[in-house]
Amino acid sequence: MLALLLPLACSLLTFFAEAGSSGWPQDVSEQTFVTQPSGENFHYFISNAKISDNVTSALIVMHGHPRDVGKTLTAALMAARNTPAASQIPVIAPLFQVSDAQSVHCRSAGLPAALPEDALWNCHSWLDGGPDVQNRLSAFSALDQLLAHLKQRWPSLRQVTVAGFSAGGQFVQHYVAFARPPVGMRMRYVIADPGSWLWFDPRALTTCPQINQWKYGLEKVPLWLDDRLAGARERYRNADVRYLEGGDDRGSGPGSYLHILDKSCAANSQGRYRLDRGIRYARYDSEVLKPVIPHPLEVAAGCRHDVLCVFPSQAGRQALFTPAR
Repeated sequence: MLALLLPLACSLLTFFAEAGSSGWPQDVSEQTFVTQPSGENFHYFISNAKISDNVTSALIVMHGHPRDVGKTLTAALMAARNTPAASQIPVIAPLFQVSDAQSVHCRSAGLPAALPEDALWNCHSWLDGGPDVQNRLSAFSALDQLLAHLKQRWPSLRQVTVAGFSAGGQFVQHYVAFARPPVGMRMRYVIADPGSWLWFDPRALTTCPQINQWKYGLEKVPLWLDDRLAGARERYRNADVRYLEGGDDRGSGPGSYLHILDKSCAANSQGRYRLDRGIRYARYDSEVLKPVIPHPLEVAAGCRHDVLCVFPSQAGRQALFTPAR
């Protein structure tokens, strides 16, 4: 195990030495575009690309609950740097902006202050695709529009991988079933260490009525998703999905972040720890959902709940950069 982890540790030290003082990669630029029909601005960060590049594929990485965009970008770029075929791939990190008053509960280093014209969510509302505070733009629609914006920027763009870790993984797993990507764009999804999962079939547990309700199931799905509900299960079955779990993402020791794990009865019915929940969901996926294309589970050996370990790991690189099927 030590032999496997030493190259990763050395690579991490090199990468951080090249990063800025805030821990962000040095070549990151902040971009915005105007969303429709709200007219609000949506922010994203991009690295490894120039506007003139003939880009055919891209990686989008979703931040976690603390909106740790810099850390998530660093992890993704680490993974790309150690994958020769992907070393020049553009890496894009959306930001679900939160008002300054609320951001004290979910703020990470290097984030821009919210502006009056920005689309704003609260610290939790974006996690399952919810609408912004003005009720004009859902988080799922924001990602749909980002994909369309990138396609306009790079007309040659044909394949996009959307990956998320922790709360970002929860967002991606829900998004898969309700996504509206541009026509002709091949999508891949990597779902890493989410705190809970969306199940597409009813489960019986009489002591927990919430077990089959949104965000854990398809009962009481919010109105803004009603028009996509009917085909949600089939879209998920037909999607190119990979699951990724930290091999040590369980227990209550340092690095487990057990204190922020969803411990509701609905979440606990999926397993006690993130790794347990992921393994159980992968079994349900294989045995009950029976996807058209298998949804493999990759386990990052030696990793706890840490995107800087999970994404750059051998399992992480395989999940992030294996060609679309």
